[in-house]
Amino acid sequence: MEIFSRQICRDELKIVHSDDPDPLRAGLGMVCFPLMKRALANGKNMLWWWMGLAEQAAIVFILDQLRPKIAIEIGTLFGGSLQALSKYSDQVYSIDIDPEVPKVIGNLFANVRYLTGNSDYLLPPLIDDLQQNGAELAFALVDGDHSANGVRKDINHLLRFRPTVPFYILMHDSFNPECRAGIRAADWENNPYVQAVELDFVPGVVNPVPAFRNQLWGGLALAILTPEKRIGRFAITGLAELTFQIASRAVQPTLPQRVIRKGLALPRRAIRRLQN
Repeated sequence: MEIFSRQICRDELKIVHSDDPDPLRAGLGMVCFPLMKRALANGKNMLWWWMGLAEQAAIVFILDQLRPKIAIEIGTLFGGSLQALSKYSDQVYSIDIDPEVPKVIGNLFANVRYLTGNSDYLLPPLIDDLQQNGAELAFALVDGDHSANGVRKDINHLLRFRPTVPFYILMHDSFNPECRAGIRAADWENNPYVQAVELDFVPGVVNPVPAFRNQLWGGLALAILTPEKRIGRFAITGLAELTFQIASRAVQPTLPQRVIRKGLALPRRAIRRLQN
């Protein structure tokens, strides 16, 4: 498909300058670098990954260290993160509301099972099935519905799983006010297996691209669960909380609520429209 063909990163090193004509990429700076292509594609073409390089590196590092037997991705888009999950995991479950995702990605990843629909309905039976079978779920990436309520529900569904091995949950766009609120509102404290939650494992940015300029996006929050119960104090931490508060007051608000409730529907349509 033409849309998909334009989501390939063919360059070893690519810089997108602020005067680039693409309103979804202008000003992103370095977007591809050789070590990432070596890690994910042995130097060959890799899928375009709609995350910052620090976020990509953090995900690849954690996956490389964990080598999960089971991993879950909520929100797949064009498969940038999925290529990393597929490479380092034995089995991956990809959940996305867009029925085009499996068609666009095709048969690139033999170890991925695609689940199409609302994660609020798909996650609970998946978690129950994994739990009943004693699955070693070790990694999840939350990057689907970007409303506070949607993020909260996705996390709470994951928290129903009692870890059989160390379980790392990464949550993208933790610098976005809606997503950050959803992460904070999740039922972390009442889960005795949650050891830590850091909102700014990778801090986010004030977005420079014309399509989302002056909005707070990006960032990775990290939660660590273990099979052993927590001992001692629990509190959500945020290295960049002061930065977030200052940036929130300084820039214009994020996307309208009616758009955010649809997850990434607007960015998805914008990407497809602008790249056709």
